[in-house]
Formats: sequence, C-alpha cells, structure tokens
Amino acid sequence: MGLRQSKAELLFQQVNYGNVEGIRNLRAQGAGVEWINKEGKTPLMVASMRPDLLNVARLLITLGANLNAFRPGSHAGTPLHHAAKRGLDLTVQLLLSHGANPFVRNDDCNTALDVARGKGHLNVVRAIEGQISLFSGWMRENCGPPQVMTRKIWIVILPREAQSPTRPVKLELSIYPESQAAKPCVVAKLWKCQLEAPKYNLVDPSMTIFDKVTTSRYELLPAYEGDKQQLRSFYSACCSVEQVASMVHVQSVDAPTPNSTPNSSSAPSVPSTPSNEDVELQMAINASIQSAIAEGVPDVQPTTSITTTSGWGNTVNSSHNGWGPSDSPSPSRMREVTGTSSSQSIVIPQEAPPAIPIPIALPSTQTPTAPPLADGDGTFVTCVICLDAPVEGACIPCGHMAGCMSCLTDIESKKCGCPICRAEINQIIRLYAV
Repeated sequence: MGLRQSKAELLFQQVNYGNVEGIRNLRAQGAGVEWINKEGKTPLMVASMRPDLLNVARLLITLGANLNAFRPGSHAGTPLHHAAKRGLDLTVQLLLSHGANPFVRNDDCNTALDVARGKGHLNVVRAIEGQISLFSGWMRENCGPPQVMTRKIWIVILPREAQSPTRPVKLELSIYPESQAAKPCVVAKLWKCQLEAPKYNLVDPSMTIFDKVTTSRYELLPAYEGDKQQLRSFYSACCSVEQVASMVHVQSVDAPTPNSTPNSSSAPSVPSTPSNEDVELQMAINASIQSAIAEGVPDVQPTTSITTTSGWGNTVNSSHNGWGPSDSPSPSRMREVTGTSSSQSIVIPQEAPPAIPIPIALPSTQTPTAPPLADGDGTFVTCVICLDAPVEGACIPCGHMAGCMSCLTDIESKKCGCPICRAEINQIIRLYAV
C-alpha cells in the first residue's frame, strides 16, 4: 500500500487543478499552505506561474501563504520572480500590493525587475517600477548644441535595496529610449555620479549628471520647456536623504547666502535625521559651555549657532543652541553633507524649520555631594561632557583641559570642536598627574 498523502500535499494538488473550493475546505481542516514538492515549489509559486491561477494565488495570500518563500537554484527565487519571468503583470501587481519584497535576489543575483527586463516583459517592468520608483516620467536630453537639439527619454530613479536605518539606500538612474522599451539603454549608479544642481533662474533650466564610472555626461531638461516643478521633483529624487552618505557631489549654483532672502526657486530641501547619540552629545556640549560661562572660565566664547552632526554625516546649524523662539523667522541656510569615504560634499539650500525647545539637564549646583565642575581658578576637575569621569586630556591647539579621554576622543572623531571654546581640535593628548 502506498503512503497516505497529507492534507498539505492534497492542497498542493488542488492548486494545480485550480480548485478554489477544495483549497478552502482543506485549509479549514487544518491543511498547511507551505508544502514543498520535489522541485522546491510552494503552492503560491505554482499559482504565480500560471495566468489561469490568479484567483488561486489571491486565495492563498488570503489564507496566509508566504509571499517571500524562496526557491533555491538557477532561474528560481520567490513567487514574484516566477510571475515576472512569465510576464504575468496582474499576478505581479497582486503580490506587490500584499507586501512581496521586490528587492530579493535569486541565486543568479537578479531581482524580479532584472528578470522582467531580461525577458522583455514591459508590463511587468512598469508594474514593479511603479511600486518602488522615486521618480518616473518623460524628460528631455540634450544631444547636440545646448537648447538646440533635444530628444525625449523615459527616466526612472530606483533604489537598489530595501531601505535600512543603518545603511543608506543606493539609487540608480535608468534611462529608456522610449516608454515602450523594457530594457534601459543607460543605468547609472547615482552614488558614483556627480550632480550639478539646476539653475532655476533660467527660462528652461537643466540638470547635469556626470557618471564617473563610464565618464559619460547627461544634460537633462524637463519634458516641457520651463517646467521647473518637474525638474525640482527629479532633482529631489536624485538627492534623496538616503544618498547623503554616498560619494555624490552636489553644488548649488544659485544657493542663497545666509544673509539673503530665501529664494522660492531654490532646490528642494532634504530632511536630516540626527541620531540619538549625536543629539545627546550636542546637548552635553551645550550644557558644558553654559556651565563654563557661569563659572567664569576664561576664553569661553558663547555661541549663537551650534553645529549638530547627524548619524548620516549631515551638519545642520541651529540658532540659539536649539532654543530660539519658534515664532521668529530664520534666514535660509546652507546644509553641508560630507560623504563618509570622500572629501566631496553636498551643499543644498534649506529653509530653517521652527525651533523646538529640547529640555537639557544642566548639572545641579545645589547638591552638596556632587563633584565640583571647576576649581576657583577655572581649572576643570570633572569631565564637562559626561560629568562623571575626571579630566584626563587636553584639546590641542587651544589647550583646554575639560574632559575625559573617552568623551574628547568621541568629540574629535565627530569634528565638533573644543567643548569649551569650539576651536578646531587637531589632537587630543592625555594628561598625567605626578
């Protein structure tokens, strides 16, 4: 006698037959929806391979099938890979709308989008790009003398991986000769490109992208002459906040100076997301400056603009140490973003957001058991940053002895300057008491 089939295997067979009622009844009896056959296929993978099983795929998703189940081997992957390979755009849209991950790569290192492009399935390519693109649409490219010869091209900006808070997203620029082309004629890695910000004061502004890998130069204009809004959207997508830690160099040509009136035609701003550690460090530095001023320590310069370094490498100036009145208009300012592995920088005009008061816990002077911050002669005995460890080091060249080696080394690595006078730190030296 043969072995008795399990309910999960029977459900798998009903998927092949397209029997929706049979699948529903077996699931009600406790049958699983993740049974794998000898070829490594799950029921949802089988349903994603055939256009006549779209309703079955929808039912399996409703019953809790794993959208990202992975099948190893060449030309395999997730259900999304199988649907993309066969050009089933409706199945692809179904999977994506329910949370299928389009960034998963199969054993051939291809995403579902790569598979669809290789097979020439235009509808699938557009369906996936429509879900994950930061920008897509018609634009013009200068292919001759400026403002004389242009051609229309279809442009898409896509991330290469899922967004992660600990790792910046890498963006790609894909250029198609027409919207009916499934394969791009140009794929440029934006993190390896140099971007020149548009000159919005021109009648028909353009944006230039220089690919350092292929040494190619692309001068792009909006689809319709003078459509600055579309160019702003495109430029904003290229300078997405995930790009700021990369090797991209953006120079704003018409950026306003800090004392000028904000220009409504300036490039769109990019929000910054400082980490908690950096915010706490900046708050401690602010507190140490205020305490040093109160103690009468010489050579301490009160600052009206403190630079906060974010976890992405951004440096943003905030007026009045972050305590400025929210109803006072602040002039537009320049934000400089420095890459982690490059000396190049991004300079983007950004309007100041309203200041939000942040409660700072200043060191208490009322508790008799608390160690003194400084002696009568202005010499610090306790680290002004952590307010715990003794002073161990000095900042060179200013010579201020105000912190322990751990805090001073951290400040030096973040290029925050001396915690007392804000002077640039060239070196931290350890002090020894004899």
